[in-house]
Amino acid sequence: MWRAQHLLLLMAVSLFVLGSDGYRVLVVGILGTRSHTHFYSAIAKQLADSGHQVTYVSAYSSQEAKTNVNIREVWLPEVSVSLLNQNRFNTSTVGFLLQLKKLTPMCIESLRNSQVQELFQEKFDVILLSPFNDCYLSLVYQLQIPFIYLYPVGMTSTLAEIVGNPSFPAFVTPQIFDYSHPLTFGQRTQNALVEVVSPSISKYGYNNQMEQECRSSGLCPADMPPFVEIQQNVSLAFVNSVRELETPAIPYVPAVVHLGGIHCQPAKPLPKDLDNWAEASGDDGFIFFSLGTAVRSVDLPESHRQVLIKTFGSLKQRVLWKWDDESIPGMPPNVRVEKWLPQQDILGHPKLRLFITHGGLLSIFESVYHGRPLLGIPVMGDQKGNMMTVERQGWGKTLLWEDLVEERLLEEILFVMNNKTMHEEARMRSRLMKDQPRTPKDLALFWTEYVIRHKGAAHLKCPIAQMPWYILYNADVWLMLVTSCVLIMWLLCWTLLGIIRFFFSKFKIKKD
Repeated sequence: MWRAQHLLLLMAVSLFVLGSDGYRVLVVGILGTRSHTHFYSAIAKQLADSGHQVTYVSAYSSQEAKTNVNIREVWLPEVSVSLLNQNRFNTSTVGFLLQLKKLTPMCIESLRNSQVQELFQEKFDVILLSPFNDCYLSLVYQLQIPFIYLYPVGMTSTLAEIVGNPSFPAFVTPQIFDYSHPLTFGQRTQNALVEVVSPSISKYGYNNQMEQECRSSGLCPADMPPFVEIQQNVSLAFVNSVRELETPAIPYVPAVVHLGGIHCQPAKPLPKDLDNWAEASGDDGFIFFSLGTAVRSVDLPESHRQVLIKTFGSLKQRVLWKWDDESIPGMPPNVRVEKWLPQQDILGHPKLRLFITHGGLLSIFESVYHGRPLLGIPVMGDQKGNMMTVERQGWGKTLLWEDLVEERLLEEILFVMNNKTMHEEARMRSRLMKDQPRTPKDLALFWTEYVIRHKGAAHLKCPIAQMPWYILYNADVWLMLVTSCVLIMWLLCWTLLGIIRFFFSKFKIKKD
């Protein structure tokens, strides 16, 4: 009894100390796939574990919020993008991009929610805001506090323009492409066009539409500056990228903080039933196949499913398949399906021989962390570019769905699974990812507190974001220099021509 009382007293004192000394942080991670929330929630958890009071607004329920007393969850399932129910296998890239139009009313709907509206009356020290949620810039403006962008992908041309990061399309390729350095003239041309078009679409298309709807709904006050102006006041950008693994190396301004792999963690023992199944695979081991959370495996075309079933059934290895239903018709005896699986614990299991993935960025980082080679079958978005990068780096292979036949799939599985060079490259990249002076969790904590301590840390901002392009690239200076050179050359030519004419006329008179 005495021990219990003292334990409760200690917990109460600890909560009081944490609550009084900790900052109040608002994390908004609504519009995005469920996998994106792994990035957001890992940051929220780190802040909460360090004693800060975190309010986490999300369309997906967070396990961290259920187990951490310092996290308050505002759960808005009605604005989950999974409700769009889009079959990714039947959707083109253009069709996927057109879906962005639906994000605007979803953002406005979430901002109108009574739980969110109550946040306007609270006090926060900083806001961590994920992309596509720019209607929440109204909250940033009205609370007059610093904010940090959370990007579940690496640097994009849109984000580069916002934070003033220099862009080099001569060797940096957007994620939608699968080019490798050095680039051809045509590839550099495409990169340069995307560098101009992509931020313009965001600024004058999606961003502008959301601002108009936010103002017309009354959720954005009339005196609020344009979204693009508020965006330029961003303190930092947390990007889901590991700088040491980027090839070629890319320059960054201080306002860009790399937190790639912040959600990665050492493998824990598998549930007993699943561990027994894995151990029973013997020396042949098992293969893990997952299409992530944004892609529903039940949407697989029947032809693709049959190829997978027949190929998996021909293997000596067992196959663990993340599937959305209880079973798969015609499932071979060496295949096991589960609706949910602890992916990182599986990737760290000693019996795992190969990970077949859709190529999502978070799955790729988990593979790097655990030193596992990949066979990627990308479905949408940046997945093809991600997997082509993995293939160029030498620790995986890419197979497109249009090339999916039994012979090719079996060939690629055996190639990656038995390739010692790929396994060693994956382990080497794992060592690089872990060999950093500070962990991503430490960086997330330090820089969030830094922004709060220094009232937005305006001194870290690069002036590029506020400079017209012709001044940034000294176009006016070069135009003046070129014009001056042309003018001087023109004057010299005319002077020389005048001298020649003068002597020619003298020579002609003398001869006459």
